[in-house]
Amino acid sequence: MAGFSGGLDSTVLLHAANWMARDADLALSALHIHHGLSANADAWASSCTHVCQEMDIPLTILRVDVPLGTGKGIEAAARRVRHKVLARHPADWILLGHHADDQAETVLHNLLRGAGVLGAAAMPESRDRVLRPLLGLTRAVLLAYARAHRLVWIEDESNADRRYTRNFLRHQILPLVTSRFPRACEQLAAAASRFNEADSLLGDLASLDLHGSAPEFPLPLKLFRELSDTRARNLLRAMLTWHHAQPPDERRLNEFVRQLQTAGNDRHPRMDLARYTLWCEAGRLHFKNLD
Repeated sequence: MAGFSGGLDSTVLLHAANWMARDADLALSALHIHHGLSANADAWASSCTHVCQEMDIPLTILRVDVPLGTGKGIEAAARRVRHKVLARHPADWILLGHHADDQAETVLHNLLRGAGVLGAAAMPESRDRVLRPLLGLTRAVLLAYARAHRLVWIEDESNADRRYTRNFLRHQILPLVTSRFPRACEQLAAAASRFNEADSLLGDLASLDLHGSAPEFPLPLKLFRELSDTRARNLLRAMLTWHHAQPPDERRLNEFVRQLQTAGNDRHPRMDLARYTLWCEAGRLHFKNLD
């Protein structure tokens, strides 16, 4: 299945995947997520329907509700809804059309928000069933492909709104950087791959520090107290990531790990975040997902 918004990148993805699927005798379908956030949303869905009919590709249009009061912004809320939809989709493989320019934006965005190695790794080329086959190609390459094959795509007007952080990076910061460093997008995308390798190694280290225990909560506090500060922080980050929870900012994580390592038996360190809670009880670290 290919995610199909109707924009340039997903249109190129769908066209290329269709040729490959036919050559390999594989079944290809498309999914359009209708957010309903734009006055043009219905027109976009109609355009996607027409494109898929022209390519003879089965299309599913799924209407979703994006919660607007999360405090995380519309972009993040819509992205979260999309991820949940994709996680429930029964397809063997899920293709997404992110490209090198998207990767560069994500790396910069995450680093400027204070993310660590995992955030700098940005989007992986593959994870579980999700594949991003265009991640090594720039938008310019996709545009040339689309023009060569006379493809038709839609433009989301929100992509020009520079109030959104990603659009600000896309339209103001990256063009300025690229004027001095022409291969900036490719280099940032390549750096993301190296950060991804580093994150994988840190995950391996965290597994070793569990001493054969399953990566499940509750976790004995003695594991953190036997480790150096650096490895203890790495273990907590890895545990949260493995449980699909976003680690807190470095200041808060560092302080909580310090408490785990030094608190006496009469103290019970606790950290309450919007989506989960961590607390100590009977010498063990507990975790509860609040989603």
